[in-house]
Amino acid sequence: MQSSLWNWMAFHERLDMQTTMFQPVGGMDQIGKGFTRQVKDLITLNCKVSSIHQDDHGVTVTYTDTAHGNAVRQAQADYCVCTIPLSVLSQLDVQVTDSMKAAIAAVPYASSVKMGMEFKRRFWEEDDQIYGGISFTDQQISQISYPSHGIFSKGPAVLLGGYMFGPAAYDFAGMTPDQRIQRALDQGTAIHPQYRKEFSNGISMAWSRVPWTLGCCSMWTEEARKTHYKTLCAVDNRLVLAGEHASYVGCWQEGAILSALDAVTRLHKRALGAA
Repeated sequence: MQSSLWNWMAFHERLDMQTTMFQPVGGMDQIGKGFTRQVKDLITLNCKVSSIHQDDHGVTVTYTDTAHGNAVRQAQADYCVCTIPLSVLSQLDVQVTDSMKAAIAAVPYASSVKMGMEFKRRFWEEDDQIYGGISFTDQQISQISYPSHGIFSKGPAVLLGGYMFGPAAYDFAGMTPDQRIQRALDQGTAIHPQYRKEFSNGISMAWSRVPWTLGCCSMWTEEARKTHYKTLCAVDNRLVLAGEHASYVGCWQEGAILSALDAVTRLHKRALGAA
């Protein structure tokens, strides 16, 4: 009972952790890359937005083109769908109503850290008969997640050596990359004694230290949703927001996609009404 076993046995029964779940081959970023292949001629990368201004006739976005000598440029359009995380957007010069500004500023972002760790062999399979799934722990790393692909294959393999939120994430975010890996190795050894002997390489990601997100995802409270959510999702003159922060499925790609569909639907109706 002290291990909270029953809580974790029900983990896969949660609404957002259903038992039948498919994974894109090559990682979750393949979904974004799939979209990119369809619209790559419309995308301009390495642009740092500094302001979004609008009036009754259109929207002007000012940005720094970091791929071309940090040149300051502007893009103009009739309408704008803005997907910048609120943690960043709240610090930019954005011309919206006071109620929209309050909504943008009302949502804090969670700190989260993940660690990918490469080992010389799939010892969890060969020694422990673990084939996919998760080992949960009350240590800071929170969990070790095993790959569900390449089972029985030989040679190196990568597992998720830690995935944490809350105080543990803030602690790990303050470490150097090497310190994070060393701490994960220490804690992982409590579950797998083979850890250090089989370890090859590792990488960590602390989303609170990534300047383009400044956090993992939005952390709405019920009170904040009651006060600001409808405003955040509404079309503000010629600007509409989209992303996981503008959905009820926060922290998930599904929420971001649902939000995007909702945003363009709202904007389409607004544009037709203005025509």
